[in-house]
Amino acid sequence: MGLLSPDEEMVWQQFQQGHSTSDIASTSNKESWSVSYVSRVLNRARKKIAKVLQEHARSHRLDVESLLDYKGLLIGFDYQANTQVYIIFTIKLGIVVWYKHESYAGRLCPECPKQQECRQTLEAIIDEYNITLRQDEKELPMTQQSIALFNKLAAKEIPRYQRSVE
Repeated sequence: MGLLSPDEEMVWQQFQQGHSTSDIASTSNKESWSVSYVSRVLNRARKKIAKVLQEHARSHRLDVESLLDYKGLLIGFDYQANTQVYIIFTIKLGIVVWYKHESYAGRLCPECPKQQECRQTLEAIIDEYNITLRQDEKELPMTQQSIALFNKLAAKEIPRYQRSVE
């Protein structure tokens, strides 16, 4: 069983794709969904996601720099590895813990044996969070592209809780 209920998952996905709570309520195929219900569902999802992000940060012994629960992103710092760490929630992959790094055991992109795995992870995040990379960012090695991606996610404008105007 996943972290979110089916309703929470659907609301979370649509919210991350740029839809406001009123848009989600009005386009839902469930007649009983009001804007207030969608807001409550989104808040429940945010709380669940925040909790699991914080649990992962604790288990990795990270200092939390910021928790953006409405984006499903926690940015922390690992003093043992001396690097920034991004923990992100995705519907497709679950929790992803990404350490900022320059190489994998001394191997740079594209010689890294984890290149395909990294590519799939970054593409899942890009798709799920509707992030657009510039052409020059797409051409970066994944170690650098990942930082551009997480910075864009952290800075991404999200829809606000809105009531429809009638």
